[in-house]
Amino acid sequence: MRAILRLMVLMLVIISTHAHAQKNPIKAFETLADGSWISEGMQLGGFEGKTVYTMKWDLNKQIVRVNSWSTDPKTKEFGFRAVGVRAYNKEEDRLEFYEFDRFGGITQGTILVDGRNLHFEYEYNGAFLRDSWIYLDDNKFQFIVGIWEDGKWSKKFHETTFLKEEEGK
Repeated sequence: MRAILRLMVLMLVIISTHAHAQKNPIKAFETLADGSWISEGMQLGGFEGKTVYTMKWDLNKQIVRVNSWSTDPKTKEFGFRAVGVRAYNKEEDRLEFYEFDRFGGITQGTILVDGRNLHFEYEYNGAFLRDSWIYLDDNKFQFIVGIWEDGKWSKKFHETTFLKEEEGK
């Protein structure tokens, strides 16, 4: 009887641990994390330049740390832009993001997972925006910034493609 009780407790622990691992939607970053993603060409603001995101797992794959670099629209110099965090908020049962830019700004919002696509929703200068990372393949994402209303884009401010940087470059 004790052996059966121990076995039942062990099974409950295993099932509970597996269910928790499956529940954490931060796993949606599996393709993006531990890589550098580059977009070159027309940038948000209508000028030629480059944007780079590096994403790395941290805290035993509980969060994703993000650094970004971009071409400055005024000086056209390429440099550091922001530090960010993507994390699962267990109490709210949602993915959240926080972005801290070099100008002192803080952007925060929620992340919706749709298959392998990630949609960042947030308020910025009085507008409710969405940034979408749309999966094309393991080395390519379409990226759109705009206003999402009634299940479609009502306005797109920027659209580009991010390519995964080859290791060793």
